[in-house]
Amino acid sequence: MISLVSVALLAMSLISSSAAVPTSSWWQPAAGTTWQCVLDQPVGSLTLPVQVYDFDLFDTPQSSIDTLHAAGKQVICYFSGGTYEPGRPDSDTILSDSAAVGAALDGWPDEKWLDIRTDFIVNIMKARIDTAASKGCDGVDPDNVDGYDNGGGGFSENLTSTDSVTYLRKLADYAHSKGLAIGLKNAGAIVDSTVSFLDWSVNEQCIEFEECDLFAPFIEAGKPVFHIEYLNQSPDVQKDCYGPGTSGFSTILKPDESDLPATVQFCPPKSS
Repeated sequence: MISLVSVALLAMSLISSSAAVPTSSWWQPAAGTTWQCVLDQPVGSLTLPVQVYDFDLFDTPQSSIDTLHAAGKQVICYFSGGTYEPGRPDSDTILSDSAAVGAALDGWPDEKWLDIRTDFIVNIMKARIDTAASKGCDGVDPDNVDGYDNGGGGFSENLTSTDSVTYLRKLADYAHSKGLAIGLKNAGAIVDSTVSFLDWSVNEQCIEFEECDLFAPFIEAGKPVFHIEYLNQSPDVQKDCYGPGTSGFSTILKPDESDLPATVQFCPPKSS
């Protein structure tokens, strides 16, 4: 005869099982994951001792993505999530709504901030995520999501950090629904508001700008900080690799902040 205690234990087990959090259906890299970032062409060696490559969504040959997957590596696909760029497949579509296009980026006169509050822009970026999924990308790297920190994007009503968080939540929900991971690019002011639902941080130049501590919450959450320093702007390799706040970061060194070619330098052993 089954005892009341056994029945109670069985019921508790069933309740516990039904309340368990389901395993995510997208790739989730761990803190310390090694990487290479190449946004220019050609992409260079596909046999570097790294686990992840970050490539341009539109310009990278499909064969490069397929080769990396065959080798058991993952591919993040980059696009600008917060600015208009000329020469992209959807550039003319973006320009069809002039109200969604703001001021030019400082130092990048051909790029313009986008009004990420609009469904028009959100839907264009969802279409880019669809493109990433169709190419077999494992995740997406939407850049330029910090218009709030760049004059508010030049709109009559400035973009705010809250706008960026809301926007990234929409993109994250959509990317995850398509089986893709998604990260935060720079935008240190919103790390605390996004670390719970984004899968990594990509940071440029936090040593140069003395702000690496801002990105530590990703490491504390077990998620990578994919970190780049540029040697022409920050030539101290030991500091770039092991400076304040970089513990656990996945650091690579690139020649200059003006572009991201295949050329890469990995961190040497830490000097005593």
